[in-house]
Amino acid sequence: MQKKSSSRTTFNIAFCGIVSALSVMVMFISLVPSFAYAMPAVAGIFIWVISEQIGKKWAFLSYVAVTLLSFMLIPEIEADFFFLSFFGYYPTLRFCLDKIKNKIVRFLVKLGIFNAAIVITYQILCILLSAEEMLEGLEDFGVYAVYILWGTGNIAFVLYDFFLGYMREIYVRFIKPRIAKIIK
Repeated sequence: MQKKSSSRTTFNIAFCGIVSALSVMVMFISLVPSFAYAMPAVAGIFIWVISEQIGKKWAFLSYVAVTLLSFMLIPEIEADFFFLSFFGYYPTLRFCLDKIKNKIVRFLVKLGIFNAAIVITYQILCILLSAEEMLEGLEDFGVYAVYILWGTGNIAFVLYDFFLGYMREIYVRFIKPRIAKIIK
C-alpha cells in the first residue's frame, strides 16, 4: 500500500513538473510584443489540465511554481502580472464557478472576478511602469484609450470563457481518456 501511494506521488510530481515547464515555455512567447496578453491565457490552460488530471491542490502548487518562474525568467512584466492576477488560476476556478445554477449570476460573478483582477493589475502596473509604456500604441484614442482597452478586454474575456467551455468538452471526451490509458 505504501509503495503504491509513493509511486502515485512521484507520478503527480513528475506530471506537474512537465506541464508546468510547458506553461513556462508558453510564457516565454509573451516576449513577442503582440502576445503579451494572449500567452498568459494559454499558459493557464496547462494549469487547468493538472487540475482535471490529478486535482486542484496540485494545480495550485503548479500555479505558484509557474508564477515564480515567470517572474524570475520572463522580463515581460505585464504578462507575468496577468498570469499571476487572473489567467493562472481562472481556468481552474471557472469550472468551480460553473456550479452556480443561475446563468446570469454565474456570468456576473465571472465578469466581476475578471474586472477586479484587471483593475488591481492595472493599478500595480501603473506604479511599476509609466502610463506611456502601458498605453503605447493607443495614442490615437486619446483619453478614451483606457476605456477602449478595458472594453476590448471584457469582450476578449467573454470569448475566452466561452472557449474554455468547449475546450473542457474536447478534453474530457477525447484527451483525458487517452492520458488515463497511458497513466495506467
